[in-house]
Amino acid sequence: MKNILYICFVMLSILSFTACQETDTETIVELEGEAGVLVNVSSKSSGALLGSPESGVDLEDASIEFSENYLTLTTIKQSGDTALDIESIQAYKSLNGGEEVLIGSSTSLPFTIEYTTIDEFVDGLGLSVSDLRIGDYFNFIIKVLKTDGSIYTYNTSMGRFQLTINCSYDLTGTYVMTNSVCSSEVEVEISQNSDGTWYASTADGGLLQFCTINTTIQNFGSFAVSCGGVVDASATAGGPDYCEGGGYGIGCITGGTWDQEAGILEMTHTDAFFGNGTYTSKYVRK
Repeated sequence: MKNILYICFVMLSILSFTACQETDTETIVELEGEAGVLVNVSSKSSGALLGSPESGVDLEDASIEFSENYLTLTTIKQSGDTALDIESIQAYKSLNGGEEVLIGSSTSLPFTIEYTTIDEFVDGLGLSVSDLRIGDYFNFIIKVLKTDGSIYTYNTSMGRFQLTINCSYDLTGTYVMTNSVCSSEVEVEISQNSDGTWYASTADGGLLQFCTINTTIQNFGSFAVSCGGVVDASATAGGPDYCEGGGYGIGCITGGTWDQEAGILEMTHTDAFFGNGTYTSKYVRK
């Protein structure tokens, strides 16, 4: 009898432990059936963290005087039903991939959180505004808490919005674009994306559309400009749509410079598809 009671006790302990473990486990959501609802946080969200670093100090040590600091984090429903065993939709933030801090929750969608001061960004993270540096980034993460205690977090494309602290530049305008491959000279537009990066209606210098027979295909894309006017497309899929998209490797942005005073953007590219190798482009603001 004692052996039977002991076995029952052990089995109950194992079941109890397993149940506790399940409520603490986060599942990455790819399909609606997993969490009951699919969301999108990037299409309607916007924000900027731009400023000037302290002069005379190395960039990694320089405090920042912010000129733009705002966030509108809007989570919308793509499909599914928020009433389906869902206790709440939760929003978290983290700095540089660190600890995630809950910043709000809702039982319905759409769900919006707004920041209008830089202090709101650091609130709850255990640091002050003076601790922030150029290149630091905030992630805003959406999760679902189910009524059974399970937590679901969405993949990057659905449930994550990122803002990076950068120097304040303005590239908005119409440009005359040329490249070192062919003699094209074309007007293009550059505008700001909701996450503070920059979008060019043609981002490969015109290689695909104006230097090949593909005259109807526009190779648009995005890039960032960091302090010192350095162009970086590492976080924007290499820049042009046909760089990483489809694996074509057309016009991938590998670097460049932005001259704010002159309004000139110069970039270096690589072309794997047509065999042009390394080439350059130049965008001069009108």
